[in-house]
Amino acid sequence: MRTIDIDFDIHRLIQLERRSFDEPDYVALRRLLKLGPPPEQALPDATAKSLRPWSKGGITLPHGTELRMEYNGILHLGRISDGFWEVEGHREKSPSGAASAVARTKDGSLVNVNGKAYWHIRRPGDTDWTPYAVLKRKK
Repeated sequence: MRTIDIDFDIHRLIQLERRSFDEPDYVALRRLLKLGPPPEQALPDATAKSLRPWSKGGITLPHGTELRMEYNGILHLGRISDGFWEVEGHREKSPSGAASAVARTKDGSLVNVNGKAYWHIRRPGDTDWTPYAVLKRKK
């Protein structure tokens, strides 16, 4: 990782964007720049195999499945990580929980969202994105 000099105003914006004291500054900055979450670091094969998929209602998404949702003109990205939906610093148990954690109204207010209607997924090895709603119909 490179180091850059920033002024106080930029530093303050990054600190205000952080969602917890444990969240690194660069994650908050990526969110401010609408870059999505940082790419997951490569894991050794043995570790990757021991990580859990997410599963509910007859649908199973393996660890590493990519997630994409557009809401109110903003693209939100995440992935399935060890059995959870991880999106922009949030770790949720369901598609709706993940969607509601990041979706905002035009004035920035939180909104409850049926994530099943918004998320698209791309499993490891897939080339195309699949709407989550299509998975619900296939089961």
